[in-house]
Amino acid sequence: MPRIPRTLLQLFAHPPRLPSFTAPRSGPTGTVLKNTPLQLSRPQFLPLFIPPVWTPSPVLASLQQFRFAKLGHEYQPSQRVRKRRHGFLARKRSAGGRKILLRRRAKGRKYLTH
Repeated sequence: MPRIPRTLLQLFAHPPRLPSFTAPRSGPTGTVLKNTPLQLSRPQFLPLFIPPVWTPSPVLASLQQFRFAKLGHEYQPSQRVRKRRHGFLARKRSAGGRKILLRRRAKGRKYLTH
């Protein structure tokens, strides 16, 4: 999982505030202006993406890079599975396996299969 820059994590932890909108003001004669668009109370840009509000602990911890992952439980040897996959009878069953046996005999291998 890639590392996420600290500035991006801070942005996710504290999302930006949306600008507040105000209603149109009255015109110079005291009449309310109609059919005018809403105005921003102060100049700001609207972000295209507003991240959701997250609690910092479980989500940010899962976004960080994992180090020192535990390995070593992949290979659990079994004689039965080994013989079924790579044994002489498994080689004789298929055309490709018979070719393997022929090549190993031609080379003069002492052990053809497991």
